[in-house]
Amino acid sequence: MNRLPFPLILATVLLLAGCGVVGAGRGDWDPFRGSDERQLRVAVDNLGSFDVTVTVLAPGRRERLGTLNPRTRRTFGVDWTSTQEVRFRLEPLGSRSFTTTPFTAGPGEFVEVIVQEPVTRSFVRR
Repeated sequence: MNRLPFPLILATVLLLAGCGVVGAGRGDWDPFRGSDERQLRVAVDNLGSFDVTVTVLAPGRRERLGTLNPRTRRTFGVDWTSTQEVRFRLEPLGSRSFTTTPFTAGPGEFVEVIVQEPVTRSFVRR
């Protein structure tokens, strides 16, 4: 009976496991990119007189950024690995929610969400 030597089996298993980890990762990962270059930076300016919860929406993704008090501005960083369509859902306390029109954003970009009264007048600018 032919048996393969243990070091050869171990090397093969480690090689295949390493390929699986790299292959399962994101294809656009770059170890030389800074953390700011791997994020979508979002500044939310709540000009209204109500608390508002902001959520980022992308294909297959929904991430709550946080709740802002009236007349405050806050900047968020969202891990963002590829260029894709994004929208923001604005949920004012005690009122109907509003979703912004979709636009395309990629890693390293900066956008501003301007929340106004009524919330349907809110918009995004780059």
